[in-house]
Amino acid sequence: MVLLTVNAGSSSLKVSVFDSQDPQTARASLYIEDIGTTGESSTAAIDHVQRWLADEVSINGDEIEAIGHRIVHGGERYTSASPITPELLSYLANITPLAPNHMPGVLAVTKIFLTTYPRARQIACFDTTFFHEVPKVAKTLPIPLSLQKDAGIRRYGFHGLSYESILASFKTNEGDVALHGRVIMAHLGNGASLAACKDGRPVDMSMGFTPVSGIMMSTRSGDIEPGVLTYLETEKGMTPMEISDLVTNKSGLLGVSETTADMHTLLGLQDENPKAKLAIELFCYQIKKTIGAYAAALGGVDSIIFSGGIGERSAEIRARICSGLEFMGVVIDDERNSLAARLISGDGSTVGVHVIPAHEDNSIATQTINCISKEQS
Repeated sequence: MVLLTVNAGSSSLKVSVFDSQDPQTARASLYIEDIGTTGESSTAAIDHVQRWLADEVSINGDEIEAIGHRIVHGGERYTSASPITPELLSYLANITPLAPNHMPGVLAVTKIFLTTYPRARQIACFDTTFFHEVPKVAKTLPIPLSLQKDAGIRRYGFHGLSYESILASFKTNEGDVALHGRVIMAHLGNGASLAACKDGRPVDMSMGFTPVSGIMMSTRSGDIEPGVLTYLETEKGMTPMEISDLVTNKSGLLGVSETTADMHTLLGLQDENPKAKLAIELFCYQIKKTIGAYAAALGGVDSIIFSGGIGERSAEIRARICSGLEFMGVVIDDERNSLAARLISGDGSTVGVHVIPAHEDNSIATQTINCISKEQS
C-alpha cells in the first residue's frame, strides 16, 4: 500500500510517502513553506505535491491507497484516528475557535486532498489523542465544573503526534525500562510545550485548552494572568480579536525581544541587545520551572528529552535549561551537547538527558494503518 502523510500548518505543508509495510521509514518527503504569504494558495501547493509525486517519486494518484492527515484538535468527540467523513469535517469546523491559528488551513488542505485523491482512504490523526487519558486532575481547570462540561472546556494537550514518535524512538533505542521510567519531554520549536510521562503514559502537559497555552513560544504568550487580559479589554479598549492576535502572533520571544521570533537570531543578538537577552532568559526560565514542576508530579525524573527545532539544534538553550538542575541529578556533558549527541548527559548524571528528533509523519503513518486495519477486521 502506498500511503501519504499530510502535515499542514498555518502556512506550511509537509507530505511524506510510506509503504504500509514500513511506517517508520519515509520513502520521500516534500516541505512547502509560506503558503498564503507569497501568493501560493493551498490549491497551488497541492498541485506542486502532485507534480513532485509524479516526477520525483514516480507515483500517480491511482497508486495512493491511503492518506493520513495531522489534525491539531479532535475536541471531545474524536479521541483516536478516524476516517474523514462529512460529519467529522463539520465537527472540526465547529471547534475551529479552539485552534483558530491552525484549523482553517488544515481543513482547507484536507478538503483539497479529498477532492484530488477521491479513491484513497483518508484518515484524521489528532494531536490531542495522546493526552486523552491523562489523569482527571491534569485535565481539569479551576472553574465551575458545570461550565466545563457544558462548553467542552478542559485541558486537551497538543504536540501529541510528536511526543508519540519520540517515545517510540525512545523505546526502540533506550529500551522498555527507560520508556517506563519518569520521562519529561520538551518539544521546543515555533510552538513549544512539555509533557510528563510515567510508565509510557502521559501524566501532565504544558499546553491545555488551546495551543496558545503553556510556556512562552516564538510568538505565543503561553499562560498569562487572566487579569491582564480583562485589563486590556476594559481599560485599554482592546477587542477580543485584538487580544487573541496579541497572545497568538505578537507575544513570546517576539513580544519580549521586540525584534524577532527566531531563536537563532536572538542568540546572536543577546550580547548587545538587552531585550533579546531577556527573551532568551525568560524562555529558558519557564522551561526549567516546568521541568521542576513535572519532576514533583512524577515523584522524580529519570530522563529528559529535547526535541523540536530549538530543542534539537541549540546546544546553548539545552545547556541553559539544564543549568541549575544539578540538585535533581542532571549533569550535562559539554562535548556531547555541542555535538547534539543522542545522549548529552555526563557519565555521572543520574538523569539521562537526550536529544531525539520528532517524526510526526511516522506517528501519522502508523495510526493511519492501524485505523484502516481496525475497520477491515
